[in-house]
This record gives sequence, C-alpha cells and structure tokens, in this order.
Amino acid sequence: MPVNEPVNADQNEETLAQTDSSETISPDIDLEKQRRDSLTQVYKDELYKDYQTKANRITTLYILAQQKFYSAEYQDALFLINRALQVKETADLLALKGSIYLGLGSVENFVAFWRRALEMDANLPIPPSPAIVEELKRQGLIE
Repeated sequence: MPVNEPVNADQNEETLAQTDSSETISPDIDLEKQRRDSLTQVYKDELYKDYQTKANRITTLYILAQQKFYSAEYQDALFLINRALQVKETADLLALKGSIYLGLGSVENFVAFWRRALEMDANLPIPPSPAIVEELKRQGLIE
C-alpha cells in the first residue's frame, strides 16, 4: 500500500485478521516441527540400529569363516562367507572368499575374488599365509 494513501477501516481489519491468524498458526507450525523432528530422530535411531546389527552380523560371520578357513574346513568357511556377503559386499569378505577357493583348489575363483577385493581396496592387508602370498604374486595381483 502506498505511503500517501489513507488507511481505511476495512484494510485495517483485514491486516489485524491476518496478524491474528498467523499468531494462531505459529503454535501449530511449532507442534508440526516438533513432530517432524521427533519422527526424524526415531528414523535415525532405527537406521543406526539396523546398520549396527548388519555390521555385527558381518563381523561375526567373517570371524567364523576365518576360523573355518584356518582349520581347513573350506566348505563351512565358504558357506559362512557367502552369508556375510549377502549382508554387504566388502573387500575383506571378497578376499577371504578368494582365499577359501584357493584352499578348495580353484585358482580361477581365487584370482577373480582377490582381483575384485583389491579393486575395491588397493590397501587391503594381505594375510600372512605363504600359500596366499605366493599365489597372489604368481598371478600378478601383488608385487
């Protein structure tokens, strides 16, 4: 509204009505924001618990598969590592699966899984197994 124009009563009442309605909406907006923030926090908490559960599952299966691998129980190790890989594919899991295949006598699968693991993480630690290190060198996967 231009500064020089006089304000009539209708315009003044309309302005007051807008002011009053915005004041009554404000608590509703605050309540809605609180609800949204609360639901967002619940979602974050659930997501965190889900990720933590998956991480624990992967870790447990990985350790069990390693134990089976080092006990030369390769079929059991393969079963466990496959279950871990169903949760999430990681370089460590792929490398262990490759090593298990070496124990089973499948050099082709050993190379395929170790190659994928090293592509995923070039700094992947190499296990202290002479047979694995030797085969990785022979296949040109490490120096």
